[in-house]
Amino acid sequence: MKKLNILITFLSIAILAVSCETYDDYNTERKTVAGFNLPTKNINNIPEGGSKSSTIDIFVSDLSTVDRTFTIEDMVSTSDEFPATAPDNYTFDSTVVVPAGERFGTITVTGEDNSITDERSYFILKVQASTDVVSGGTVLVGLRN
Repeated sequence: MKKLNILITFLSIAILAVSCETYDDYNTERKTVAGFNLPTKNINNIPEGGSKSSTIDIFVSDLSTVDRTFTIEDMVSTSDEFPATAPDNYTFDSTVVVPAGERFGTITVTGEDNSITDERSYFILKVQASTDVVSGGTVLVGLRN
């Protein structure tokens, strides 16, 4: 019985010693992550010589008490699997405002038939990173007539 009491005492001390660990080196200042919800978005059936619009949602990792504006950047698709479209074949909102207390914002992307064919061509959008914002997921936008 004495050995059982000693064993319980040692276990209690060990548990207390382990549970007193601190996280002083943990970085409590987190950056906001902003990116697109979907990895791909297709705009199909763009009329000959015309245009067609669609919306794409942007998700933000945290809530804020004020409206926040994020800049949207265009990236060139360099993949053989996803051939790049000419920049004159599309337009998009260059900024998105995420209202206070919300985590979602929406941009409008428009495909314009200047040189679009029946073969799908692509461009990539991302949220511009900054000192307070980490760029999250990109979206691959496909265009075709």
